[in-house]
Amino acid sequence: MRGVADHDRGYGEHDDDPIGGEMSEEHWLGIQRRGFAPRGEDPVVDLVVALHVRRLIGEGEAFAEVDALMPSLLAAAGVSREQAEAADAVTNVCDVASFVFCFEEPAERDVRGHRIRVDGEGLVEIDPWPFALPRLVGLVTAFEAAGYPARLVPVAVPFDVVPAR
Repeated sequence: MRGVADHDRGYGEHDDDPIGGEMSEEHWLGIQRRGFAPRGEDPVVDLVVALHVRRLIGEGEAFAEVDALMPSLLAAAGVSREQAEAADAVTNVCDVASFVFCFEEPAERDVRGHRIRVDGEGLVEIDPWPFALPRLVGLVTAFEAAGYPARLVPVAVPFDVVPAR
């Protein structure tokens, strides 16, 4: 769970970095390097984060850096490459679901054999259902866009993640 929650830990807590191609590759790779650097607090979290960043980077010097860490991260976590790849698939589904959720508008995406649909009002449907729990319900702390990040006005946003109906 913590690996999924911390998968983008290279970003600052209240960053206002642009999303997508709006930031320089050098700046983005700096964020990703901060993320995949092992922290040693939990070897499973270090592995899940490194797999996520490795998938995002895809190629080049930074990919080679994180790829070189993989044998030591797998050994420290005590898991096989296959187990790690299965965990990365779940991280990928959670990442895409949370990413499309944050825009608060209807959207549909396919990722790793899963269909994700958000209604823009807190409902997230996933098919096939990848989790052991029958549904995930809770609140996300968000901030009003006006004035962010200089002015942090928190708002509670409810979510309901369910199997597709």
